[in-house]
Amino acid sequence: MALISALYSLALTTGAQRVVRGSRIEHVCGNPALGPEKDAEYSRQIVGTALKVLGVSVTGPTLFDPADSLVMEEAHAS
Repeated sequence: MALISALYSLALTTGAQRVVRGSRIEHVCGNPALGPEKDAEYSRQIVGTALKVLGVSVTGPTLFDPADSLVMEEAHAS
């Protein structure tokens, strides 16, 4: 399972294994300020990253950033 969240630090500390960095709380998978075309592209990038990470093996809570195309950073919840 992958979780898309704008509050990714909270998601990581609650035990989510694959967290995709979302945009903002009110628009997790987009940014209307970008305009319709760029917003749709940005949304596809976030959702596409979430789909890709489903096939990635992780050993603990891991943050994926859509801007870095599967660059991941393992988080250590304390």
